[in-house]
Amino acid sequence: MTSRIKIKVVDSKSNFRLRLPSIPFWFITVLFSIALKFKDTAIINMDDLDDDAKFFLKQLDYRMLKDLIYELKSQSSFDLVDISTGDGTMVKISII
Repeated sequence: MTSRIKIKVVDSKSNFRLRLPSIPFWFITVLFSIALKFKDTAIINMDDLDDDAKFFLKQLDYRMLKDLIYELKSQSSFDLVDISTGDGTMVKISII
């Protein structure tokens, strides 16, 4: 059973590197529950957000997030995203 997510982003062109330590799912759940409290205000104040994104954000609720986290935790460790290019640019999101 997995319990954390690890994110690594490297952009060789701009020399940008982001390596987050493994983040427990309970912490992600807390952050998202706080963010969901402000979603209505954010939707109203974001003028450059397209209609599809606004529709998705309006539908998003805590139960959806809880179901997603449950599914991710029920799997064994795997790479959710693993993209790399020949020049050293990469994005890797691992469930561990």
